[in-house]
Amino acid sequence: MVNHLILGAYLNVLILRTNADQFSCHLKPFGCYKPPTVDVEEFTVEDAPVPEVFFKSYVSQEKAAIFRSVVSESDAAQLWTDEYISENFGDMEVRLEAKNETTHLPPKGEKYLGRDNLRHFTRTYHQNHNNVYIVSDLPKSMYKDVGVIPSFGACGEMARRIVEVDIWWSGGGTSSIIHKDEHNQINCLLNGTKYWKLIESKYEKFLYKHPESDFELGGFSDIDPTAIDLDEFPDVTKIEWSEFTMHSGDCLFLPKGYYHLVSSEGTHNLAVSLLFSRFDGADAIDFSDCEVNIDMKSLRSLADFEVQWQWEGRGTMVMGRQDLEERYRAVFEQYVRTMGGCKINRDGILNMIKEKFTPGDLVMRVGDVNNVFPIVDLNNDGFVTCEEINHLTSNDLIAVAGEIEPYEPSAVYWFEYSVIPFENVWVALNYCMTTYSTFQESVWLKHYVQLGGTSSFGKEIYERLVGGNSTGVKSSEISDDLIWHAMENWVKYWAPQYSNLSKMPTRADSRSLWAAAGTDAIDEDEAMEMNEKVSGATVPSDDYGNLREEL
Repeated sequence: MVNHLILGAYLNVLILRTNADQFSCHLKPFGCYKPPTVDVEEFTVEDAPVPEVFFKSYVSQEKAAIFRSVVSESDAAQLWTDEYISENFGDMEVRLEAKNETTHLPPKGEKYLGRDNLRHFTRTYHQNHNNVYIVSDLPKSMYKDVGVIPSFGACGEMARRIVEVDIWWSGGGTSSIIHKDEHNQINCLLNGTKYWKLIESKYEKFLYKHPESDFELGGFSDIDPTAIDLDEFPDVTKIEWSEFTMHSGDCLFLPKGYYHLVSSEGTHNLAVSLLFSRFDGADAIDFSDCEVNIDMKSLRSLADFEVQWQWEGRGTMVMGRQDLEERYRAVFEQYVRTMGGCKINRDGILNMIKEKFTPGDLVMRVGDVNNVFPIVDLNNDGFVTCEEINHLTSNDLIAVAGEIEPYEPSAVYWFEYSVIPFENVWVALNYCMTTYSTFQESVWLKHYVQLGGTSSFGKEIYERLVGGNSTGVKSSEISDDLIWHAMENWVKYWAPQYSNLSKMPTRADSRSLWAAAGTDAIDEDEAMEMNEKVSGATVPSDDYGNLREEL
């Protein structure tokens, strides 16, 4: 009896101590509540598993692994200095993000918002207070320098299922939110240092995942990893996690669905990531081309591999596209087999697209789903069979994806029309015309650039409003019709993910536009002034205060 009492008291002390430790971690960084307890296996060139073992023991089991110093001798690790890249790949374009993933607006490149050429980037990314981070498709011309590790690329089906290749490059000081990616990936650090925290997918229920469409296989947590609110997110303390550091030449196998948190340091922090198929439910895949004595010492050049979505370094980017085999061929084949007995007509294909590929009412497409049927009806007999689906080429599947996949604003040169939301531009424009008797270019551009935009896009609005009048026009002469004409492209490329509006803006929305405008449109004093000047579209000043708090 005494022993039971002593044991009970001891357990109570442990519980109280644990609760006290957890309470002390309120508003502290992720992981404060307990040390990392999940080991991640490490390999070198000498003991790395052959591709089949790597697939069976790690990829199919969704088990992370680190490969130390395996790409240190690759051309990319040896040659990719600022000078070399500027000289050899300077005209190539890349996508830009802010170093901190919680920042809404992307940085400005030499010409565009969220996009830059590598020559300009290498000249500017070391500047003080520079917030620029390349998170982009790797231009195809750079593939030749990238070495692919033997455990993944020596032979076998994994090496034939690379979906896309990405580049991550900054001057250090980057930090991510807690998130997961859709695909498996081999992430290789070519320069600098990165600090990783990994969370297995089985702990997702404790991560307070941000609500998203069921079509999304990636995702992120609503938790702020720098200061976790344990009152709001108490279950975080139930998560077991891993922690490790990657150095130049190291590669990480990051399984699909693994949540991770990454920060970087080093004035030249550069990584390349190979994203490959998920292989959901596949216990075994094809390794028939693997020889008995596999060369596990030599890297293969990425240029020797077929990559589904290749980026030429100009034009529309392809980052974030779907797996052609798993998302298109397999889904089409299964639907045709199940719903049509391996034979289906045009209406059946359109129904499948609506059911399997349309994530919500607000989906925007560049393509036209009506063009899909002629692509997949290879013999033009008015039906699509399982055999035809299996005979589609990679180019056929790319054409199908082009007609189906949602419009991604950050992939195009005119990203600015979407990411600088219509309502902010509209409010800033109306403020200028109400405040200043003459609508002048310099005044307008000052306000537009304050929104985060570029002068060239701001000039488009100005020139549409005033024509060739370089001195400006009377604000009273600018009609409502002219305003909507000037902002035509902000309506055309309006995207819900960047806007506070629930639908594409129309002239009937004038009142809601004032309430929806973000904090960049006009400051609070200007908002109060507008209340007095604009009749029929006023917003109480405390609404702007509340909106500021929300944003």
